[in-house]
Amino acid sequence: MKVSPALCPGICAQTQQCTHYTWSNWGGGTCWMKMGDVSRDDAFFTGDPTMVCGIVNGTKQGIMNFSIIWNESNWAMSCDFHGNDLIHYVPISSDRCPEICAQTQECTHYSWTNLNGGTCWMKKGKISRDDAFFTNDPLMFCGIITRVKRRHLKRF
Repeated sequence: MKVSPALCPGICAQTQQCTHYTWSNWGGGTCWMKMGDVSRDDAFFTGDPTMVCGIVNGTKQGIMNFSIIWNESNWAMSCDFHGNDLIHYVPISSDRCPEICAQTQECTHYSWTNLNGGTCWMKKGKISRDDAFFTNDPLMFCGIITRVKRRHLKRF
């Protein structure tokens, strides 16, 4: 699958154990996901002006940890949850993701990213805000469904 360099950080952040990445135009655009402790000093010049590399901050491996700012509706920007995937919908607009999760029987939390025109990752299981990790993707968001919210949403 061809990947744009802008999507590579978010894909790495969504992949368990991915701590850093390199994007190249090989195959029309490839995101090379990597794991392990690295710093900016480990990067080196390749001479290819199209290549991109980066470190995913806030991963469970703990390179750096940024604070996720939650709002009163129990969702936040630039965050995701590892694993516990229930189902995903593609393409879907960002505003529909929380609503669809609330209407899905086992869905307890979700993440939305602009991958493939908009993907809503519905997740299940016991969760708290502390389980979310920072993604560096300003378009991505995650949230937790509460029982009160579930009752008040309309069915479509």
